[in-house]
Amino acid sequence: MSRTTKQFLWIFSLFAIFTLFELALPMHVRAASKAGPKLIVNRSEMTARLATSLVPQRNICDLIQCGPVYEVYKTTVVVITAYSSTPDQTSGDPFITACGSRVHEGTFAMNGIPFGTKLRIPDYFGDKIFVVEDRMSARYSSNRGDIWMETREQAKQWGVRTVRVEFVTD
Repeated sequence: MSRTTKQFLWIFSLFAIFTLFELALPMHVRAASKAGPKLIVNRSEMTARLATSLVPQRNICDLIQCGPVYEVYKTTVVVITAYSSTPDQTSGDPFITACGSRVHEGTFAMNGIPFGTKLRIPDYFGDKIFVVEDRMSARYSSNRGDIWMETREQAKQWGVRTVRVEFVTD
């Protein structure tokens, strides 16, 4: 194959890729991207900018890859303590939760709430999601929760706090 033919095929390939890109990307997304880069600090700001941008009625997660957007369906005040994986603070294997999973960052214990329920503690942990995977002693009602922490010292430092909890769904 001659050098001219190779150059032609290379240029034609670039043209074809550019054309496919232009066809695949909707016009309003192309127009929004020409406006130039803007610093976006958090998801709520992204959503606010999206509402006022050229992109009509679309979630920002439709345009970029990001985690799930959680919607608050209930807010309540709960007394929260903390526990760690020590035998005197748990029953059975201290590293296995009541639902059978292994304890991890974000494990939450609460009675009367279904396993898998997601919640946030925004005043202390921001947008971090906790999942109910464990239970507390039967003497505690559903207005009390327990956060799993890696060490006993961290759990002691947390102590007992009355906090606002947001139950969320994705």
